[in-house]
Amino acid sequence: MPKEMQFKVSSALKDIIGRDLINDDLIAIFELVKNSYDAHATKVDIYFENLYTDEPSIKIVDNGKGMSFADLRDKWLFLAYSAKKDGTEDDNTDFRDKINTKRAYAGAKGIGRFSCDRLGSNLLLETTKENSPTEVLDVDWEKFEEDAKKEFIDISVSHKTLKDDKEHGTILTITNLRNQWDRKQLLKLKDALAKLINPNQSNQEDIFEIYLHAEDEKSEDKKNDEYYKRVNGIIQNLIFETLDLKTSKIITQVFERAGETIIKTSLFEANQLVYWIEEASTFKYLHNIIYTIYFLNQSSKSTFSRRMGLQPVEYGHIFIYKNGIRIYPYGERGEDPLKMDNRKAQGYARYLGTREVIGYIDIKGSTDYLKETSSRGDGLVKNEAYLELENLFYITLKRLEKYNLDVTKWGNILTDDYVSLNDDERFEALLKLIKNLANTDDIIDIDYGDKIIQMIEKKESSSAGTILKEIKKDLGSGKIDAEKALIQVHNIEKKFTSLQKEKEEAETEAEIKRQLNKELELKKEQTEEQVFFLESIQPLEKSELIKLQHHIGLYADSIEDTILDFSMFLDENESITKNEAMDYMARISFAVQNIIVIKNYATKAKFLSKSDKIEADIVRYINEYINQIYLINNTRELKVI
Repeated sequence: MPKEMQFKVSSALKDIIGRDLINDDLIAIFELVKNSYDAHATKVDIYFENLYTDEPSIKIVDNGKGMSFADLRDKWLFLAYSAKKDGTEDDNTDFRDKINTKRAYAGAKGIGRFSCDRLGSNLLLETTKENSPTEVLDVDWEKFEEDAKKEFIDISVSHKTLKDDKEHGTILTITNLRNQWDRKQLLKLKDALAKLINPNQSNQEDIFEIYLHAEDEKSEDKKNDEYYKRVNGIIQNLIFETLDLKTSKIITQVFERAGETIIKTSLFEANQLVYWIEEASTFKYLHNIIYTIYFLNQSSKSTFSRRMGLQPVEYGHIFIYKNGIRIYPYGERGEDPLKMDNRKAQGYARYLGTREVIGYIDIKGSTDYLKETSSRGDGLVKNEAYLELENLFYITLKRLEKYNLDVTKWGNILTDDYVSLNDDERFEALLKLIKNLANTDDIIDIDYGDKIIQMIEKKESSSAGTILKEIKKDLGSGKIDAEKALIQVHNIEKKFTSLQKEKEEAETEAEIKRQLNKELELKKEQTEEQVFFLESIQPLEKSELIKLQHHIGLYADSIEDTILDFSMFLDENESITKNEAMDYMARISFAVQNIIVIKNYATKAKFLSKSDKIEADIVRYINEYINQIYLINNTRELKVI
């Protein structure tokens, strides 16, 4: 008859699920503040005391619901148990009914309590539940480190009950700090805490304030008038909407309606509606999620810097919040978990990177599929639900790119004379236009702003396509205005100089990313979709991309040289013939067409292998490849040899 056996738990488990998982001091404080948030606190005070002495300490005080003796015994001291996860956190209490806030829980792992161990080796926990005495725990974490052969349950913590009348809430006093805290680290904490709570929540009654206190830094604070240079005081959260950024913004919402999951995408220009569309969701795991992304043009960057006191790139980019609490490291400067900059490096003129957008993804409700990794700081678990979340993010981003990059840089999206159309024709033309902008045919409902045509015309007005179209029109009419032609040529010059600058910046940033993420990049390349066309030369893809970038640079230089020659010709001659102008325009047009061919080649070479059917002009594709890519590449290589 077999005997049953049980696992024994070593005291070393404390480190495995504590300091080894929560490996950053800022994240440790995040976890403790999240616990206060989950306890329905409306205020948290974080005190740093005696920092520059031999006995520094951290004290975290909240006005949450507190814990009873039974809560301490059956929940807090129950290793890796989470009452939030099994739904019993607020059982047998009327505290939640007495407050306005109806929060979903930010944590459900049962490991946040070990954040105290990350910060210091001693913890004094004082907690008071409403109409109950104060319970006190004194924990010496180093006792668990003395002998790994000791069982976890054999190591005791000190407990006592105080019969005093305190307000409900919890006080954590952490001593014997493991790391030094100075002014620089405190300012870094302040900046991080400002992004911890999503301030753009619809429930305005859900008040949650965080205060930072450091007596040792008050004298230095008095020397600084700017909020971001002071340590002490309330943490101010950025509210994107109140910044009033005069730029493009896109919002994608996933919600339930009449038993169906709907995706609604709304595009705004300077707070005016461009269009919105609704589609039936094909995603299995995405529900109750909002994506909000702002395009940062130069004007909006200046507005952000003026009102926030720092550059947008210093603040962050795309944050992810779950039930109002930030998931780290999304949005963190220098971090790129969504791989936006890797993608931008492959198409610097077509894609947006972390420097050009700011916004957030807001996940609401008990979305169990979208959960944090146990190792705090590694973001969300990379499962099927996460892949869907990332997929919809890129669908949203591409629609913002289409409006701000394709239209502004290349133009040619307004193909109809909308003024001459009747109402039915106009609606069909606008429907076609919006489908083009949104890159979808699966629309179940649609609306658009009154000024949609004017907005897009303004976007297109400075595009290379529109300028070349105007020059071609003037040449065709035989009316050549040298002064006007000079202005138009200068506009094209500025456009391609801007593209060249973007190219150089993207290449520099890509090189930095490659150096920092060689192993991740290798893994990414190994798991990417295989190229459908020309699969036999797949190993040369990276070198080809470098060549393509090089050729774009050569053609851009050619355009710049031609424009310079044309400018000098106009300066030296009072009149210009049609043939002379056509010669310069032909040279510019040839270089532009080569850039477009290279762009199309790069795009067509990325057909997904999973496509059931691909419609393409294969003869034209092969012809363009041979003449514009293969022969040019080999010619260059022969010349070098």
